[in-house]
Amino acid sequence: MESSARESYLVTEVMTATPQKLQLMLIEAAIRSAKRARKMWREEKHEQACEAMIHAQQVVSELLASLDREAAPELVRKIASVYLFVFRRLMEANYERDEEKLADALRVLEVERETWQSVCTELGSRKPPEDAASAERPRPATPHAGSAPQDAAGTAAPGAALPRPGTVEDLPPSGLSLEA
Repeated sequence: MESSARESYLVTEVMTATPQKLQLMLIEAAIRSAKRARKMWREEKHEQACEAMIHAQQVVSELLASLDREAAPELVRKIASVYLFVFRRLMEANYERDEEKLADALRVLEVERETWQSVCTELGSRKPPEDAASAERPRPATPHAGSAPQDAAGTAAPGAALPRPGTVEDLPPSGLSLEA
């Protein structure tokens, strides 16, 4: 019963989340899964650790797939390279059971989480447009992903890495879960 309520809550949260909140939720899911894998390694539960690592890799793959490659292609390419680095480190860590490689991936993901938390906070404090039905949803500045280009004033380039909003029908059939 508790699982069903939690699942229902998560579905509602995902379906009502802004694009930047969805990005944050994915990053947090990857972090949870990676940390769970590390815990399972330490407990000598290698099968569960492998499953957690695969889940973290799937989430990072979803982060990569959600990049809007048509908006600011140069910036998107740089952000994609950051996510590819994380994905590779997770794969290597899983294959070699290497906690240092896992720590590398977690460090990058934690910076991403802090960045997206800031984006969500900043956009959450803005007043919505008067006519929200006809107004286009604002796109936040793309977080630096540890390496996004900035202008001379230190301002990040305009949004390029936000997931595209969709509907339930747009969800992948892969069964990707935000839970660890």
